[in-house]
Amino acid sequence: MSLFQQTRRLSVIVLAAILCGCASTPEPLVSQSGTLKMGLYKGSPTSILPGKTFEDSKGVGFELGKLFAQDFHFAYSPIIFEKNADVLAAAKQGRVDMIFTNATPDRMDDFAFSKPVLKIEKGYLIGTQRGIQNIADIDVAGRKIGVSEGSSSQKELAKLIKRAQIITTTSTTSAIAMLKAGRIDAFSSNKAILYEMSDSVPGSRVLSDVIGYESMSIGVPKDRTAVIPKINDWIDKAIKQDQFNEMIKNAGLRGISLSK
Repeated sequence: MSLFQQTRRLSVIVLAAILCGCASTPEPLVSQSGTLKMGLYKGSPTSILPGKTFEDSKGVGFELGKLFAQDFHFAYSPIIFEKNADVLAAAKQGRVDMIFTNATPDRMDDFAFSKPVLKIEKGYLIGTQRGIQNIADIDVAGRKIGVSEGSSSQKELAKLIKRAQIITTTSTTSAIAMLKAGRIDAFSSNKAILYEMSDSVPGSRVLSDVIGYESMSIGVPKDRTAVIPKINDWIDKAIKQDQFNEMIKNAGLRGISLSK
C-alpha cells in the first residue's frame, strides 16, 4: 500500500470516528452548562406565586424546575415575567431553557413539548355577580370579558364570544383591578388561575361551566427536541413518586387533575 493510500485510509478512519462521536453525543438538557433557566410568570399557581424570597415562592412550574435541576445536578435560575406571552417570547429568543405551559398546536410550531403533566379546566371568573348566573349570560351585548394578552385563551375566546366585548389585560394583577373596578364583568382563563384570582376579588365566583381544557407540559425550544424522551422519563418517575401531587398541594391548585 502506498503512502498516499495509507494517508487516505487513515483520514477516512479519523473522519468516521469524529462523525460517530458527534452522533453519539447526547443533546444537553440546558443551553448553558450547569444552569437551568426556567421561564415563569407571576400570578399563576401553575407557574409562580412569588414570595419575599425564592424559598418562600410556590407554584408548580417553579417547583417543577427546581426539582428537575436538583435531579440532574444543575444550578437553578428562575426567570420571572409579568405574563405568559413574555415567557414564550423569551424562550423563542433562547433566554430561558425550559417552560411549563399549555401545549397548544400553535405553540408546537416553536417548541417541543413533553407528555402532559396537568389537565386544567377553563372557564370564567365573575366579578361581584353583575347579573351573570351561568355561562348563557356571558356572551351578551354590552358585557365586557377580560382575557390575558397573548394567552391561548385569547384566541379561543374570540371563537366563543360573538356579542360581548373582549378586553385584553396585561397581567393577572391588572385583571383583578379591572374586576374590582367593574371595568370588566368577567375574566376567562384556566381555573387554577381563576380560583387564585377569586381570593383577591370579594364577591367574585368561578362558574362551574367548563369551556375547554389546558394540557400543561414542559416545553423546550424546537431545536432541542432530542431531549424530550429524557424529560418524559423524568416525568414518569416524578408521577410514580407522587412528587407532582405534592407540588399541586403546595401551590393550592384547584380545578385540575394530574395527567396519567
